[in-house]
Amino acid sequence: MDILKACGLRKIYGSGETAVHALDGVDLTVEKGEFVAIVGTSGSGKSTLLHMLGGLDRPTEGKVFVDGKDNFALKDEELTIFRRRKIGFVFQTYNLISRTSALKNVELPMLYAGVGKKERTERAKELLAMVGMEERMTHNPDELSGGQKQRVAIARAMANDPSIILADEPTGALDSKTGRMIMDIFHRLNEEQGKTIV
Repeated sequence: MDILKACGLRKIYGSGETAVHALDGVDLTVEKGEFVAIVGTSGSGKSTLLHMLGGLDRPTEGKVFVDGKDNFALKDEELTIFRRRKIGFVFQTYNLISRTSALKNVELPMLYAGVGKKERTERAKELLAMVGMEERMTHNPDELSGGQKQRVAIARAMANDPSIILADEPTGALDSKTGRMIMDIFHRLNEEQGKTIV
């Protein structure tokens, strides 16, 4: 069953002679439970594609379907709610809030989803333990290594139990040993929890 489908995605930044065609008619189908790698050179549109698939950015042309629902037929507020329930994002630059603990960073998506304080704290602790960060949950991001930040970012992406995880070059800023450890976490999420990972 398709969980994620892109049809004729085009994204053009700017206009005229300076226009940049970041995506030019991309079609993609991802089945539920698949682990998919999108590979390409720097500047080839991988991040743009992930942003479109996750509803973070709207295409110039084309459609994206998540669980059969047309993402861009939704109003912005509806899309935000839908994205919060269905999709977890992991960014290469982590996108953690620097002045708050790892625990609070993981709690944040649940706070926006209306989860009660006790439940979200318990779940955040479970998720941080799952990625091996239980000893560092009270530390702020600036007290963590790159690999530790990325593990917190993965835990945060899992906060609302999404069916899809979109990871934008999640090992790009890490050394090879740490990168392998991060990929092992993604493989476990895919194999043990059935998460669809792109």
